[in-house]
Amino acid sequence: MDPQRNKALTLDAVAALNTGDVEGYLAIYAPGAVVHGLPEHVTPDAAGHRQVLSDIRRALPDFRAQVEAVVADGDLLAARITYSGTHEGTMSGVPPTGKVLTWDAMTFRRFDDEGRVVERWIISDDLALLHQLGLI
Repeated sequence: MDPQRNKALTLDAVAALNTGDVEGYLAIYAPGAVVHGLPEHVTPDAAGHRQVLSDIRRALPDFRAQVEAVVADGDLLAARITYSGTHEGTMSGVPPTGKVLTWDAMTFRRFDDEGRVVERWIISDDLALLHQLGLI
């Protein structure tokens, strides 16, 4: 295991995501990777993650992920992330508001020996997002 390699791969993937390159972001996933914490209406894998990210980018065209902190040890990596974007498309049934939405998340990734993500856990502050959308 190379924790520094895993950290660099993660930061490169986030950089791709921030340019709108969802496929570049997902390239870090191994075939059959399991993604925990996605909405129930999508599959818990890279395809489900692709769907969620595509939906987010449609609603927030300038969507960005800011990595606030990263800790890597062995095959595990933990990151604290702040997400943000301007609400310019329908999100969770809410028409565009023009507001900048911001919410935090924690994510854990488990890597294989080849530097691919084989399992991921996403814990997002959805309550903050729902509050900003006026749903609660």
